[in-house]
Amino acid sequence: MTMETSVAVVLGSGLRADGTATEVTALRAKAAASFLKGHPMKLIASGSRAPNDTSNHGKSEADVMAQIVIAEGISADDVLLEDQSFDTFGNAIFTVSRHLKNLVPGTLNVVTSPFHMERALYIFGQVLGPKWTVVAQDAPEWESESRQPGAPAALERARQFFEGIEPGDLDACMKKLIARIPAYADRAA
Repeated sequence: MTMETSVAVVLGSGLRADGTATEVTALRAKAAASFLKGHPMKLIASGSRAPNDTSNHGKSEADVMAQIVIAEGISADDVLLEDQSFDTFGNAIFTVSRHLKNLVPGTLNVVTSPFHMERALYIFGQVLGPKWTVVAQDAPEWESESRQPGAPAALERARQFFEGIEPGDLDACMKKLIARIPAYADRAA
């Protein structure tokens, strides 16, 4: 009998110009480490840098979050990187493409901020399809987070993105991602 997969993903939220985590990225990484301490499983740290990021520190959100998670006591062997994405669509599509598409479907635990959670769950659910269960593992909300008011509009944009795509059709998701955001073409190659 094949065991269902249980895995977690933590989503980045930017880096400072010096390559250190923003407050939100650090909160999410620490929440992921805390979750894994009580629920041992692999963790995918997901996030790169925006294509217009001109800083030269050479780090990705995934790298920085992995360092935080490891510093919090999680084994480096349990941390995987997805360092191609620079938005939530990319987080989901590249996480699935790189780490999940060949696994036995099971449960994906999404670690992100509460304001971001509904959209993240929706996007990962659409990319993974109905064989997977996608569940929330909230990180603490940063009191100065300024993107909360935009969450409903961002969720509506996510719903529009998946119009005409069958849930779980990774190829169609990737094609639409590249069509909508051409900067992803090099990362998908």
